[in-house]
Amino acid sequence: MSKRILVIEDEPSIRTYLQKVLQRAGYNTVAATDGEEGLQMVRTLMPDLVLCDVVMPKLNGYGVLDALRWDQSTAHIPFVFLSSKISPEEIEQGLCFGSDAYLTKPVDQKRLLKAVAAQLS
Repeated sequence: MSKRILVIEDEPSIRTYLQKVLQRAGYNTVAATDGEEGLQMVRTLMPDLVLCDVVMPKLNGYGVLDALRWDQSTAHIPFVFLSSKISPEEIEQGLCFGSDAYLTKPVDQKRLLKAVAAQLS
């Protein structure tokens, strides 16, 4: 059975790209357009991994991650930040906050698939 990945990304072109790359690699993907929708989807679908933008309307990626880590039923789900915030300090902040990995935009297919595979193994 293929692993289910939830993509939380507010930019339609990036969301579509991520889903296509992951689906071609054999993953089952679902998508949310903002943090609030993504949080609801995690709780109902219980994906194997969450790939989440940092800067989004309504609820940002840090809010999503914080809510997931405080909930016993979702705390174990691997979480990968994807962001255009690329300074070393911002990346370190994301990892220190509890993300399992941090990818910077634009992300190429190879790096994306390598990070996803590492978190799912």
